[in-house]
Amino acid sequence: MKRCPQCLFLFPDSDSKCDFDQTPLEHVDDSAVESAARPPKRRPLPIAAAIGLILGVLVFAVYYGLSRQQQKASAATEPQVTIEPAAQPSVTSSPSPEVSPSPSPSISPSPRPSEKLATSHTRSTSDPVSTSGPGIGTRQGGKPVIMLTSGGKIEADEVWRTKDGVWYRRNGMVTLLKRNQVKTVVTR
Repeated sequence: MKRCPQCLFLFPDSDSKCDFDQTPLEHVDDSAVESAARPPKRRPLPIAAAIGLILGVLVFAVYYGLSRQQQKASAATEPQVTIEPAAQPSVTSSPSPEVSPSPSPSISPSPRPSEKLATSHTRSTSDPVSTSGPGIGTRQGGKPVIMLTSGGKIEADEVWRTKDGVWYRRNGMVTLLKRNQVKTVVTR
């Protein structure tokens, strides 16, 4: 076989000049032809290292994403308690309404389209949510202070306990604390 020294293209022995650049061809032995025709050996180590690096980055990204979701979910379930400084002006609380037992439910006629129904979620009031009568602190005449398990204190206008936890009202805002957050409730 013959080869062009310029473009390294192979030609049969019958050709004397390169078809592309008209350069005279040189004789080449068969071993050089075979080595030029064979594809080069691939090195498996760099390819394996690149695949390992890509897989490592993907595993890290998945782990990081899942841990961020768990942090957001745990932060969303933890209650946020803010304790305001005691220098704010106090608001006098109105007495709680007396509770009277309600009769058993009865069927009432449906309202006319021109009448509006007053429902509990559309009424705005400063009365406590509790229906069990006056809360802690209103009977004794002092202001209740909620002692938290974290060491903080919350001064409230009114405090009452339910099966859900400890409710308190402060400046017209009603808030629920879980039972495990409250150490005790004292009255000043």
